[in-house]
Order: sequence, then structure tokens, then C-alpha cells
Amino acid sequence: MKRLALAAALCLAAGAAGAQTLAPSPTLDAIKARGHLECGVHLGLPGFSFANDKGEWSGIDVDYCRSLAAAILGDAGKVKFTPTSVQQRWPVLQSGQVDVLARNTTITFSRNATLGVNFQGINFYEGQTFLVRKGSAATPKDLDGASVCVAAGSTEEKNAGDWFKERNLKVSIINFGKNDDAIQAYDSGRCDAYTAGIGALAGQRIKLKDPAANIVMTETISNDPQGPTTRWGDERFQLVVRWVLNAQIAAELLGVTSRNVDQMKTSPNAEVRRLLGTEGGFGAMMGIPNDWAYQLIRQVGNYAESYERTVGMDSPLKLARGKNELWTKGGALFTPPFQ
Repeated sequence: MKRLALAAALCLAAGAAGAQTLAPSPTLDAIKARGHLECGVHLGLPGFSFANDKGEWSGIDVDYCRSLAAAILGDAGKVKFTPTSVQQRWPVLQSGQVDVLARNTTITFSRNATLGVNFQGINFYEGQTFLVRKGSAATPKDLDGASVCVAAGSTEEKNAGDWFKERNLKVSIINFGKNDDAIQAYDSGRCDAYTAGIGALAGQRIKLKDPAANIVMTETISNDPQGPTTRWGDERFQLVVRWVLNAQIAAELLGVTSRNVDQMKTSPNAEVRRLLGTEGGFGAMMGIPNDWAYQLIRQVGNYAESYERTVGMDSPLKLARGKNELWTKGGALFTPPFQ
């Protein structure tokens, strides 16, 4: 019995020592040393990542980057945005030019397996459809014989080709180096339709010469979950990236907002207190301040606050939550518990 007790004590001690030893994180160290986060975003997509005439960025992906900066550095403003095209996004991330990629990028098996990148959760459930002129087509099947503009190298290019081929529908896929080039070609009449995610189309539609003369189809041809992306390796930084997203979602689920976050520090709910860093020491486990989630909620807000002002009903896009609603309200958005 004494030997068993001694063995158990040694195991516990070893486990505690291991838990207290953090793996090195070159990415976190670099962010702290330079004093800001480097975040790769879209070239300019309203609602997701878009810079105004003053160079001020906004969008749901931009909000995520600011949340990550608030968690690591305590200041949501300490982030530099690097616009990336469909083709540039992978080299920019892989080379270390940016710390994280947050730009409506679809999570796929082949990307995860072959590009040296990891996806750290889902911040937007997207579905591909088509932008068409009013009266020209009501559903994707109506596009038989049409020409479709799309960004080259995108998930949408392959999805559209596969979808029409499987249904023996003939379309002419015309690809362009950038989304902006594709939407401009559509707007000038070179294509009958433009295809992208339904959220992206809502943002691109605003850029057209006559937005009201065009509609975004409601029927989708794919399921395209999107989320923040990191390079392979540096598991501790990946942990931070993943749980910052989880914190945004958990805050909504637990009723914590930018307006009540100070009062919620003394909540009777233990998970809320752990989330806000008043107990549990979750920040120390990752190598960042224990009030990391408190800072991002106070400075940026929870997931619902971000969604509504960037792509939701408080924004020009007016996108309903749909799949991006919490799982408790019929959507697909969920987070593991803060325990």
C-alpha cells in the first residue's frame, strides 16, 4: 500500500510539474517583442475585412484579429492588417509574414493535409451561391448555358465546376486572379453570374454600380465553414488562437457582453468566472494574462455583438444568423466548456 501511495504521489507531482512547464512559442514571443499582432485579411470585402478611405479596418474577421491582440497584448488596437488575395494568402502565412490568417477561408481536408496549415475553429458558416441580375435566374439550375465569373484558385471555382458537371449542366467558368476583378467583370456584363459564399456576395453586391438590380440567390450549392488559420507547429500559439474564438462564442452563450463584463466578474456561474479570469488561471496555462478573455470581450465584444455590427442586422449586409446562430437556438455555433 505504501508503495502504491508513493507511486501515486510521484505521478501527481510529475503531472503538476508538466502542467506548469509551458512549451516555447516563437510566435507569441515575436508578437510580444514587436508589440503588435500581424494578421492576414481579405483585400477588401465589406462585412468581413474592409478598409475605409481613412485606412480603418472593419469586419467580422477584423474583429477576430482585434480580439486576439486584446487577449495577448491587452490592447485590441495593437494589430497590423495585411491584405491578401486568394493566391497570396498561403505564402504570406507559411512564410511568417503574418502570425494568423483571418480572411473568409474555407476549411478543407486537402488544405489542412498539404499546405502546412491548421484551422482553429469556425467563425462563420458559409454556403456558396450566385449573384445574378434580377429576372435572369432564380436557382442555380437556371444557369444552364450561362457564363459564371469566379476567383481563380478558390474553393468556389472547384465547387461550381463539380456541381454543374454532376447535374449535366453546361456553364462557362471564367476565372480571375482576384475577387475584385471577377466582380468587376460581372458588373460590366462579361458574365451572367458571379459565384462566391453567400456572405461574401452580400458584401460584393454593395460594390456594384446598381446593387438593387442584382440579387443573391438563397439556394446554396455547398457547405463552406471558415475560420482563423495558423501554420503547422507552435501548438501553444494555436491554443491561444483557438480559445480566443471559443471565448467569443462562450461569452454570447453565457450572456457576457462588452456592456456587462465588469459586473459579470462576480457572477455565481463558475464558468463565467473562469472565462473572465477571476479564477482558474486559464491565461497562465497559455502564457498570456489571466484576464485575456475579459479584455477581448470588453474591447471588442462577444460573437453576437461582432456579428450584428459587421454582417448582421446592424450592418448594410443584413445577414440573418442562420447556421451562425448558437446551437442552443437552432444554429451550428458551439464551443467546448471553460473547465
